[in-house]
Amino acid sequence: MIQFIDVKKKYTDGTLALKGINLDIKQGELVTLIGPSGCGKTTTMKMINRLAEPTSGQILVDGQDISRINPVELRRNIGYVIQQIGLFPHMTIGENVAIVPKLKKMSKESYDRRIDELMDMVGLDPIQYRDRYPAELSGGQQQRIGVIRAMAAEPSIILMDEPFSALDPISREQLQDELIRLQEEVKKTIVFVSHDMDEALKIADRIILMKDGEIVQADTPERILRRPNNDFVRTFIGEGRLHESSEALTVDEVMLTNPVTIFLSRGLAHGAKLMKKHRVNSLLVTDKNRRFMGVVTKEMLEEHYHNEDLSLLEIMEPDVPFVYTGTPVTDAVEQMKDHHIHRIPVVERNGQLAGLVTNSSLIDALLKQM
Repeated sequence: MIQFIDVKKKYTDGTLALKGINLDIKQGELVTLIGPSGCGKTTTMKMINRLAEPTSGQILVDGQDISRINPVELRRNIGYVIQQIGLFPHMTIGENVAIVPKLKKMSKESYDRRIDELMDMVGLDPIQYRDRYPAELSGGQQQRIGVIRAMAAEPSIILMDEPFSALDPISREQLQDELIRLQEEVKKTIVFVSHDMDEALKIADRIILMKDGEIVQADTPERILRRPNNDFVRTFIGEGRLHESSEALTVDEVMLTNPVTIFLSRGLAHGAKLMKKHRVNSLLVTDKNRRFMGVVTKEMLEEHYHNEDLSLLEIMEPDVPFVYTGTPVTDAVEQMKDHHIHRIPVVERNGQLAGLVTNSSLIDALLKQM
């Protein structure tokens, strides 16, 4: 979709802003450019719509060299969202969103319909907000309009230059969530410049981490967290926060305290009904004193379901891994890895079931520590 081929940028004072960037951005991918101030991330993004021109190298969009495309025409086919929003104060919201569709000679009927659809998509009722002026909206609402204005003419590429950084933390979180949801629906190619690693980890399909005009690592958020290329990446992402946080936690702080359980004397049909009701693939089996006895899986039920005389006691797996309350999370994770399981019961010293640690409960707890 977008290719940078040995792109360099040298300013008149001799400063080399980009030192030979090579980058491929796939169609429908949300890529975040991130790095310290002066690393070249904004310059890289602005080259895509020719607000900045490379000194050497090539930039291709759909295989076409953009240096051969009229810049005005190019920009009309690329959405652009900036931190300052840039809504025209003398125009209504509807008029602001319609600017590029009008320039592209779209029919009024089609862009009117498109405006209403987009406003609905970001939770702004067009009947209520379409004829208002920007000053009548909150900062978060204005930024929502900035995002949908960039989408109004159906561009295949959208550039976003730190669009949420001026907002308060709550509005920012909401708009990040909104962007993730919108991207699921519209699947645009989005290049998003950010200075906030938490934001990049949350929204990006791929993170392009830059330093001194070079790409230091281009990878998925998961791989960057797990396999940082060097000390700079480790420092920038704050490596150790997951590891240190998990070392400080015990299973008591991350476990689910109300996992789905069933008495060992119950029949298989009751077990199947519980699984269906709670949408789980296994049940923790306890005795009448809530002592942990074992696990019954969906496969066990399916294998023996034809036998109406069996109880869960007779088909359950009693020899399953578990951890005691107070166990460090790191130890529980090691057990889960060693046994290739995604969840592990937590048991009191007297044998009573205390809870269940799952991959999801671990992630939720670790994120709260960050």
